[in-house]
Amino acid sequence: MADQLKALALLYAQPFRAIGLILDKGRLSIAIVVALIAGLLFAYPVILQSVDTSAGPEGFPQDEVAQTGRVISVGSLFSPLALSLILLAAVFVPIAVIVMNKLEGTGSAGVTLPRDYMPMLVCHLMAYTATLLPAAAIEYLIPSLPPLAVPIMLLLYFAFLSVCIVRTVSGTSFGRAIGTAVVAVIAAFGGLYLYSFIQGAMYFLASPFVLYYLYIMFGQGIGSEMRSIGGGLSSRQRMRKLFETATVNLRDADARYQLGLIYQQRRDFAQAQKWFEEAVAIDKQEPEAQYQLGRVLRARGNFVEALEHLKAAAAIDSRIAQSEVLRETGATLLDLGRDDEARDVLREFTNRRNFDPEGWHWLGVALARLRDKAGAREAFQQSIEAVRTAPSHRRRQIAHWESASSKQLRQLP
Repeated sequence: MADQLKALALLYAQPFRAIGLILDKGRLSIAIVVALIAGLLFAYPVILQSVDTSAGPEGFPQDEVAQTGRVISVGSLFSPLALSLILLAAVFVPIAVIVMNKLEGTGSAGVTLPRDYMPMLVCHLMAYTATLLPAAAIEYLIPSLPPLAVPIMLLLYFAFLSVCIVRTVSGTSFGRAIGTAVVAVIAAFGGLYLYSFIQGAMYFLASPFVLYYLYIMFGQGIGSEMRSIGGGLSSRQRMRKLFETATVNLRDADARYQLGLIYQQRRDFAQAQKWFEEAVAIDKQEPEAQYQLGRVLRARGNFVEALEHLKAAAAIDSRIAQSEVLRETGATLLDLGRDDEARDVLREFTNRRNFDPEGWHWLGVALARLRDKAGAREAFQQSIEAVRTAPSHRRRQIAHWESASSKQLRQLP
C-alpha cells in the first residue's frame, strides 16, 4: 500500500519513475479503491451544492427533503463515477493496447491483450486518481471556475499521463504513444455516446435470470479469458522479483543483465545502465551485456563510453544480435563525427544484412557527409526499398526509416 501511495505522489513530479514503481508493486484492488475515493472526493462539492437544506414544500418535513435530496445526489453522482471506470477498463485500455500493437506490429491482439492489459489498466487507474485529486481540490477552493475549465484540465492531464504510461509499458516512441492515447480517448467518447442509446437495455441485462443464462452459456470461457488477461501484471512482477532475488549472488551476471533489459524496455535508461554496468563488471567477456550497455549509453548521449562498450562487444563476437552491434557502432561513430570509420563499419554490416533499413540509412548519412552523393543516394534508396519489401508486421516497426531516408534524399543536392 505504501509503495502505491508513493507512486501516486510521484506521478505529479516524476511520472516515468512512478509508472515503473506501479509496474513493480501495483495491485489492481488498491488501484480501484483509490480511484473510487478520488472520484467521490471530486463529486463531494457537487453533492453539497445539490443537497437542499432549506424548508421543504408544504406537507413535507425539512429533514425528509434534505435526506431525499442527499440520496438522489449520491445515487446520481455514483453512476457517472462507475461509468467512467467501466469505460476506462472496457474501452480505453483495450483500445490503447490494440492500437499500440497495430503500430508496433508486436503480434496479434490475443497475444498482446493478456500481456499488456492489466499493466495498462492498473497504471491508468492510478493516473485517473492522480487526475481527480487536484481537480477535487480546485473545485472545492475555486468553485467559480467556468463550467468546462475543470473537465478540460482533467482530460489534458490524464492524456499526458496516458502517453507516459503507453510509452513505458510498450517501450515505444512519444509519437506513437501520443497517437495511441488520442485514439483511445476518441474511442472512450464513442463508448459514452453509444451508452446513451443502450443504457435502457442495461436494466434488462441486470435481471438475475439473464445473468444466470449468460453465465451458463459463456461463464467458463469468459472466466478463463479474464484470468489470462489478468495475469499480465503479476507475471511481470514475479519475473522481476525472481531476477532481483538472484542478484543476491554477487557473481550472477545474467540476473543483472535481465533486469537491465526490463528497465531498457521501459526506457528507464538510468536503471538499465546501472544493471548492465554491474553485469559487465562481473563478466567482461559477456558480449550481450557490453552491447546493451553501449546502446543505453548512446541513448543517454554518452557516445565515447558507448563506443568503448560496443567495440568490446564486437571484438568478442561481431555477430551478436544478428550483427546489429556493427550497426550501433557505426551510428555511434557518426555521432562522434568519425565518418570514415563509420562508413567502413556500416558497409560491413550492410554486406551481412542487406535488408536492414536502419543500417542502409546510417550508411547513406556517412556517405553524404563524405560527399559521395551517388553512394549516399543508393544507400537511402536501399533503405526505402528494405522497408517497402518487409513483411507487414515488420513494416510497421521500421516505417520511420523510410520517411527518414526519403527526407535525406530530398536534401541531397
